[in-house]
Order: sequence, then C-alpha cells, then structure tokens
Amino acid sequence: MSENVYAPPLAQLETIAEQPSEFYVVSPAKLLTLAILTFGFYFYYWSYKNWSLYKQSTQADIWPWARGLLCIFFIHQLYRRANEKIRSSGRTFEWDYEQWATVFVVLTVGANLLDAVAKRVDGFAFLAGWLLLAIPLRAYVVSRSQPMINFAANDPQASSNSRFTAWNYLFMVAGVLLWALTLLGAWTLYR
Repeated sequence: MSENVYAPPLAQLETIAEQPSEFYVVSPAKLLTLAILTFGFYFYYWSYKNWSLYKQSTQADIWPWARGLLCIFFIHQLYRRANEKIRSSGRTFEWDYEQWATVFVVLTVGANLLDAVAKRVDGFAFLAGWLLLAIPLRAYVVSRSQPMINFAANDPQASSNSRFTAWNYLFMVAGVLLWALTLLGAWTLYR
C-alpha cells in the first residue's frame, strides 16, 4: 500500500462486461409447460425474445415484434442462425433443425386451416375440439429444438432460465382458465 493517502488505487477496478447472448435460453421443460399452459401464446413471446436478443447482440436491422408475431415465417431462420453460431464457434450440435422447424410450421398452418374449415363446413364441426391437440404437439416440437438454441447461447443446461417466475405463474393461471373455459365449451357442445 502506498504511503500517499491521495494516490489512486493500484487494484484493477475495471470489470469486463459479459457479452449478451444472441438467443433466448429457456429449459425445454419450462418451454413445454409455458407453451401448453398459456394456450400457445408463449410461442409468440419465445420467438420475440429470441429475435430481440439477436438484434441486441448483432445490431441486425430487424423488427423482433414482427418476427415474434409471425413466428412461423421466421422459425427456420432462427434455427439457422443458432446453427451458424454453433459452427462459427468451432462446435457442432447434431440436430435436424430444418425438419423440426418444418413440422412446427405444418402443425400451425394445418391447425389454422382445419379450424377455418370446421367453422365453415357443417360436417367438419367435430374437428374444433380435436384442434386443441395442436397446442401440445407444437409445444413438444419447439421444446425438442430448444437445446440447440441453449447450446448456441453457451448454456446447454439452461441453468439461467429453468425456474418459473411470478410472471410465468400469472400467465399460466390465465392460460389454465382459458383452457378450462374452452374445454367446458367443447364438453357442452359435444355432449
């Protein structure tokens, strides 16, 4: 220690800021639970959050809110970006992300088309109740691809976002109420 009490400190006071992740880390189990219990609305938040972090990290000229809202048009690109990030770091993650992104798009578009048909054609009204199965199927597909995104973000175990927050519980309660009302409506309609 210096004798001069007015001398600047000798210790290095600089802290190195951690590089923000390009992708949204979430555990697959949490993603699956939130996607199902929020009646599928979590997909839009998940997509928005991924693109928002990507924009912050790369300064890309994109609109994260639009990519979040129209996630079926950008899920292939999101998975490609994650794969590019992994490969540029010299690592590999063996996963057929194109296939899983396509399955998500097909399930989403297929459910929307069947819903439109069920509303307009009397003989297909029975499909409306079965379309509720598309939400858990889509959630499963996205949760199977999330490990690749977590790996690209250098958090393969998703330890930074594996626990539920108060906001998560709030949206899950609202989603469960929506599920209950929907199932009650389907039950009264088809009994």
